[in-house]
Amino acid sequence: MSNVVRPFAKVVWPIVNIFKRRKVMAEPVTKKKSVIGDLLPNIIIKFYDNISFPYDEDEDVQKYLSKHGSFPWQELHEKFPGIRVGKVFNSLKPEKINEIVSKIKESNAGYTPPNFLSCASIEYPEGEYGKELLSIISKSEIVQYAYIESDSGPASTLTGSNPDLRKQGYLNGAPRGVNARYAWKKNGGRGEGSVQFIDIEQGWALDHKDFPSNIPLLYGDNCDFIYHGTSVLGIIFMQDNGAGGVGIAYKARPKVISQIVKRTDNNGRVRKANIINDAILKAIEQLNFGDILLIEAQVSGEDSRIWPVETKRMTFDLIELATQKGIIVIEPAGNGEPEGSSLDDFKNAWDNKVLDRTPGNNEFKDSGAIMVGAGSDKTEHSRTTSSNFGNRIDCFAWGKNVFTADDPATDPDNPYIPNFDGTSSASAIIAGVALVVQSIVEAKGKPRLGPTQMRDILSNNGTSSDRIGVMPDLKKIIDEVL
Repeated sequence: MSNVVRPFAKVVWPIVNIFKRRKVMAEPVTKKKSVIGDLLPNIIIKFYDNISFPYDEDEDVQKYLSKHGSFPWQELHEKFPGIRVGKVFNSLKPEKINEIVSKIKESNAGYTPPNFLSCASIEYPEGEYGKELLSIISKSEIVQYAYIESDSGPASTLTGSNPDLRKQGYLNGAPRGVNARYAWKKNGGRGEGSVQFIDIEQGWALDHKDFPSNIPLLYGDNCDFIYHGTSVLGIIFMQDNGAGGVGIAYKARPKVISQIVKRTDNNGRVRKANIINDAILKAIEQLNFGDILLIEAQVSGEDSRIWPVETKRMTFDLIELATQKGIIVIEPAGNGEPEGSSLDDFKNAWDNKVLDRTPGNNEFKDSGAIMVGAGSDKTEHSRTTSSNFGNRIDCFAWGKNVFTADDPATDPDNPYIPNFDGTSSASAIIAGVALVVQSIVEAKGKPRLGPTQMRDILSNNGTSSDRIGVMPDLKKIIDEVL
């Protein structure tokens, strides 16, 4: 099936309210801008698995494609000045990639991963090149699929509402919260142990005074949406030190990987490049069975609506590779503006409803990730207006009025925010819960839970809300399940 209509994704940045209101501040505060220029758009290309080319340097890929008669590199180079072809995966050597994939394949009978070394990326300096460039690439008989990689920023917005909450109510007992305070009384219940955690997004204030010291940035550039990554880490890792708040699994220690790297395009402009696929592969190399991977990102589709990152085919394949290794992947369902969308209705480039988990739908594709929607902070936890919804969603948590850490550049004396929101805050809460559950299992001396076990436990023991799954109850999980 070589001649099919491939997806075209518009690059859409999130509608982010750069003003927020603190409890003690009347004046709006401007968020810090990116330290890197605008996004350098690129097209992800997956050649058929039998296509093999050198994967050591970007130049090797270009030389191979320029000599291959079935790929129109010369036409593209002449028609679209400034384009550049290269590898998708730069964080690991090809030998290491093969080693990782082979081990995962050997331990999972029936799992057939794609050839990740038959992938390339074409960066182009001018956004208007995209659609025509993709059309020409897709006609090549050696191309299995191709799409424009979009970057919709992090999966949340900031509201300007005055929160009606008791500080960190999401830590309280069900049905109000996830019962983290109850879990803290149990061995492993504060995240202590050897369970690893990685957050993938674009930026963090890693030196925040309420964070553990020396949080490692494993790959990428710490460059953008600093407030967002800081708030995500705060929900899980704020230290019990008498200041600010306390994270759900505050005894654990995070690591981070950025989905952004700094690139200079062929016109000499310093820009940021979205490397979400490379970031996930780097995390797979670092993590082991039962560790936690949180992917705090969302993507825009050709219909300009916002969707989970796994709707991009290569990203799906990498998330599946992670879960096949036994890594617990937490993935936001995404936020639409002004309203969320039904994942049941999403169709990919081949018109398949891959996110509709209705029994009998043979088009459904399960990456193995725990997908998270957002509910209100009220006891009934109705879906927030912007949260996507559907039967693919496993869990939800607070998507409104979440007290957590904030970028200290906003207010050095009070680096906290009372109203972080969206599927980002919800996914961070669920990731914290998963980290606590796994740490308690480990403390009991039992085998770690795999992705399917963890998803079943979290999505079947807690408070339900229509079309966004279940908010886990740690007390019920600890007392009745573990």
